[in-house]
Amino acid sequence: MLHLGPHACEEALARGELQMLRIAPTVWARQAKLRAAAREAGVPVHQEPMESLDRRAQGQRHQGVVGEGASLKLDSMESLCRRVKDKGPGALVLALDGITDPHNFGAILRSAAAAGADGVVFPERRSAQVNEAVVRASAGTALRVPLVRVVNLGRALEELKEAGAWIYGLAAGKGSTDYLNEPFDRATVLVLGSEGEGLHQKIGEACDGLLRIDMPGGTESLNVSAAAAVMLFRVLARRKG
Repeated sequence: MLHLGPHACEEALARGELQMLRIAPTVWARQAKLRAAAREAGVPVHQEPMESLDRRAQGQRHQGVVGEGASLKLDSMESLCRRVKDKGPGALVLALDGITDPHNFGAILRSAAAAGADGVVFPERRSAQVNEAVVRASAGTALRVPLVRVVNLGRALEELKEAGAWIYGLAAGKGSTDYLNEPFDRATVLVLGSEGEGLHQKIGEACDGLLRIDMPGGTESLNVSAAAAVMLFRVLARRKG
């Protein structure tokens, strides 16, 4: 797996997943600290022309730094459900229904990592996948949170219910309640849909409750990555209070 940009490479190095570091001559001196850390960890460092890095990155922005690492390791539903059971009321999981834009996906993963989420569940189909663009959009933090890719998101939500979680779908309109009134005092799964379609009908029906973020300024809705951040940190704030 490629890691594009210095931040993504720093994250991969910290996790012990960086296997090769390539740096363009134009930023070689500027990346002295990263080079030293990589060499100390036994990671080979090569100077490579910017044109070559552009080809490796296949058009993605890399700021003259490209790392190579092991293939992405995904978590399992079994492991996630066990974690939810063990943490009980403190568990917090995100489920993504139809988030196809890699930049939104990456930004959501960055918020999930910052909030210490226990996992992010996403489907094999109708979803962005965790690739170089997503990792870069997350500022390299995407792999800090356990990622679970599933065939059937509805079935995954049922498994999380069986593990003791309460499933909240984020949806405006009839039947939804203000997220500010929810105590989030039990294991929580937050389900977010795409900006265009929202939650798919069957996924919405699988939720135990629907929450909305009211918009007093008149804006119709938040970007889905912004909504994810709002919801995640609201859960943490309520649990602290």
